[in-house]
Amino acid sequence: MRMLAWVMVALGLAALPVQAQPEAVQRLKNTRECVNCNLQGADLRGLNLLGVNLSGANLSGAKLGAGEMDLNRTALSRANLSGANLSGADLSNVSLYRANLSGANLTGANLRGVSLVGANLTGANAQGANLTGAVLVNTNLTGTNLSGAILNQAFITEVIYKNTRLPDGSVRN
Repeated sequence: MRMLAWVMVALGLAALPVQAQPEAVQRLKNTRECVNCNLQGADLRGLNLLGVNLSGANLSGAKLGAGEMDLNRTALSRANLSGANLSGADLSNVSLYRANLSGANLTGANLRGVSLVGANLTGANAQGANLTGAVLVNTNLTGTNLSGAILNQAFITEVIYKNTRLPDGSVRN
């Protein structure tokens, strides 16, 4: 009977959603880096994250974005987000100027109004991401998967395309 109770408790705990570790958020604030750490679902809105190193971090479902009228925007300019999991994250209106997003998972992310000027998205997966009103200037999209992405009213110029999968599924070189 006790064994059954332990199994039920273990299964119940396994079903709980994983959340950001508070010590990881504090480490990010204190040291400006959190490599390979769990920031899943963290509310990081309004933080100055210029130049932070979040390579390999799990930021899925994290809140980094700001509403259109919110002047307290998160700044991720020059941030290292290579290999980070940003699937389903809210990055609306965030500045990702010259950010490294190579190999990042941006599946289903809200990138509405985001600035990707000079950003590196080499090998990133942005499948189904919302890039409405995004600014992509001098952005490296080499090997990026944009299939199913929404690019309504996006400003796109001087972008590097090489084996880039476009929203309609076609590949552009």
